[in-house]
Amino acid sequence: MPYTQSLLRALIVAGALIAPIAAIAQNAAVPARSSTGAAAFVNGSVISNYDLDQRAALFAATSGIRPTEENLAQVRSQVLRSLEDELIQLQEANKHRISVTKTEVDRALQDVAKDNRTTIPQLMNTLSQAGVTAQTFAQQIAAQLTWQKVVTARYGTDVLISDQDVDEAMNRLKQGSDKPQFLLSEVYLGVDRSEDEVSVRASAEQFVRQIMQGVSFAIVANQFSQSPSAADGGDIGWVIQGQLAEEIDQALLPLKPGQIAGPIRAEGGYHILLVRDRREPVGTEVASTPAPLPANPNAPLPLDRFLIPLPADADAMLKERAMTLATNVASSVRSCADLPNIAGQLQGTVYQRLGNMDPSTLDAQLRDALANSAPGEVMKPFFSPAGLELIVRCDQVAPELRAFQLPSREQLRDQLFAQRMSIYAKGYLQELRRTAIVSRGVN
Repeated sequence: MPYTQSLLRALIVAGALIAPIAAIAQNAAVPARSSTGAAAFVNGSVISNYDLDQRAALFAATSGIRPTEENLAQVRSQVLRSLEDELIQLQEANKHRISVTKTEVDRALQDVAKDNRTTIPQLMNTLSQAGVTAQTFAQQIAAQLTWQKVVTARYGTDVLISDQDVDEAMNRLKQGSDKPQFLLSEVYLGVDRSEDEVSVRASAEQFVRQIMQGVSFAIVANQFSQSPSAADGGDIGWVIQGQLAEEIDQALLPLKPGQIAGPIRAEGGYHILLVRDRREPVGTEVASTPAPLPANPNAPLPLDRFLIPLPADADAMLKERAMTLATNVASSVRSCADLPNIAGQLQGTVYQRLGNMDPSTLDAQLRDALANSAPGEVMKPFFSPAGLELIVRCDQVAPELRAFQLPSREQLRDQLFAQRMSIYAKGYLQELRRTAIVSRGVN
């Protein structure tokens, strides 16, 4: 997707998790604290503790992270750094008289709601239950759209992708057909001054820990990454081995889809990368897909259970919220290994390893669902006397190898444009950050 056409996408990838669990387990809110006073000053402009509290609550609501006294200080530090960068960007926009209209923000909000199969009122209600105002959410969207305009205004006319550029890139891809390709998302944190090295690395390491604990990669990228790809949840598209910095290239090589590399120190800062998909070199033997079902329909299957406890007299609204939560959990589970982390983030839910179960001993509805499922598949949520349940098959899914595939010329042109704009934007923000006067208040 061209940089100039990209709108804010998945801010609420995990957002629906927090509102239902707030109603079920009373666990959504960031611990209360005073919102008076200044959290930081940026070139003389203030970031209030109220602003910081709101954005910390927004991160908690959209990431699914459970705020505790232990992790709250780190979350607030991460959010404050992001707010400082955002204020620097908005000050630069004001300098050049660049802004966004309410119509543009409303359109972006509509896109977020559409991508998450909900409506704007439902989206805002979800955030409201987590203590986040609609204004806070809209302000963050407006800031991202404004920064896109600023970068485009400064560099857009300088980034012209010619037919020769596309030809050369296509030839490089053809010559690299014996190398793997990676579909990547990134989180980029710039090191603007040498004295920031330790703190930026600490933040990058904390982000990795949060992602490994179940926080959405797209949410972390959207909230904190300093790359233009943040507006698309960190998506940087397909890259071929050798296209990125050597340090990054070597870290990616052994990874499989779903795995994370980083933090990696390269190209002006720290990079965290998620391998969303991978294609193998030309000539790689692609294994045939194994039969998904055992010959014996009653053969034991390894199963895990995720339960949202509900009272026996649960009303329709509570059941609906539980179903929304279960549906979002189901969509985020890649394997049984994800369930303990998800349950750990959502207090009040129950994770249980069932082990090898004989399908003939199970409820008829569940037995029928298992009979038509594949290894690693998540069953449709169902209500039981204990609450709302998810059952996941834990048998191994054979890795799927994909052969090398060339992009179209238009896809390649868009990718080249986005890559060049990303380089310019990273340097632009680092330049602004180096010259900014930033001081932290008492918060």
